Amino acid sequence: FSAGSQRGSKTNAVYYLSAHDNKILREFSGHTGVVTGISMSPVDDTFLTSSADGTVRLWDIGKSGNNIGQMTSPQNVEGSPFAAFDSTGLVFGISAAMNGGEGNHVHLYDARNFSVGPFSEMKVTRQDIEAILRRDGCTPESAYSLSRSEWISMEFNKSGKQILIGTKSGVAMTIDGYDGGALRSFMLDSGHDRASSSQPMATCFTPDERSVICGNENGTISCFDANSGILNRKLKGHVDRIGCVAANPKYAQIATSCTNTALWVW
Repeated sequence: FSAGSQRGSKTNAVYYLSAHDNKILREFSGHTGVVTGISMSPVDDTFLTSSADGTVRLWDIGKSGNNIGQMTSPQNVEGSPFAAFDSTGLVFGISAAMNGGEGNHVHLYDARNFSVGPFSEMKVTRQDIEAILRRDGCTPESAYSLSRSEWISMEFNKSGKQILIGTKSGVAMTIDGYDGGALRSFMLDSGHDRASSSQPMATCFTPDERSVICGNENGTISCFDANSGILNRKLKGHVDRIGCVAANPKYAQIATSCTNTALWVW
């Protein structure tokens, strides 16, 4: 998939491309703002797009044109929402920031019955995030600053019991998948006293749900225990900041990339 701000007369469209010859197979249009994220269902041909127009839309790859569903951000939010399917494809989550940096909404939808609205509406407050940051070793000043970090990614673990959040300021965190309670924080290798980072944090769960993988600015990869937050090991080899991490859903492998690409086996 490729999202473009303008192509001919169509603006903010999403294009389904052939990997073989890079031809456009289908075009999906309807967003009135820049498309900021795409999440593919793991079980069928549907996918989600989030946009600066404040909506998340559900599409079917086999049907060009209009979306098959549209979800609107809650009232009193700022910035763009973003969305992700869980590992079963039966549930998807949508997050949007509260006004004033006071936290984030997380709404969960039944993918088969999304039109009735979310079946769970959770709020993750800035105060709850600040509390786990201080508990996990941040200074009060850094904890306050990092608790206001903009969320940029959301990933469910395999069981759906935890949701991993990545931010723009060098911190990731897990929240409870049922009540939205803040569970653990994971910091860049540069240390807990670093109040911000120049780049977003790349992070993911491992398929066995036991570890959280985080890319660091110095080219190392930190492997944390998902429940305790303890650093279990560190992988070295990259020459620059880690821009992306991903775990193989079937095999004991993770892929990481910076200016070069390396495949690590864990």
